[in-house]
Amino acid sequence: MKKYFLTVLVSLVIGFFLAYFLLTQYKDFKGITVSSNGDEYYFLLLGKYSSKEEMEEAGVNLENYVYRKDGINYYMYVGITKNKENAEKMKKYYNSKNIESSIKEFYISNKSFSETIDNLDNILINSDDEVVITEIINQGLNKYEEIILNGS
Repeated sequence: MKKYFLTVLVSLVIGFFLAYFLLTQYKDFKGITVSSNGDEYYFLLLGKYSSKEEMEEAGVNLENYVYRKDGINYYMYVGITKNKENAEKMKKYYNSKNIESSIKEFYISNKSFSETIDNLDNILINSDDEVVITEIINQGLNKYEEIILNGS
């Protein structure tokens, strides 16, 4: 019993020091993404509301929007893109209309929706025309509602 005790104790001490050494080597290591839960999208959040009626009243002057219910709150979104520059362009577009928005990131896994947003992003990245921006925003929101919310 005594001869095994010393061997086990020495093994544990050596194991502890090796583990400590290895873990301190990777203190600042952030990791590698092996897989994700879909593509990253940028949504323009217009507001958070406690009731659907309050949200609908706030969106009465908007041409188009989608919403998401999370618990007891309703979140209104007025733009969707996969490109950060386009998200900033959409935000600037709404700011020019005195509509404050913020950018939120979400992950969605849907190939058809991803392809549609990629195509819209390619058009939007090359345009500063308000009519084009408005149309791209509306098409993106309509496709989100059609493909993601309604499951078509």
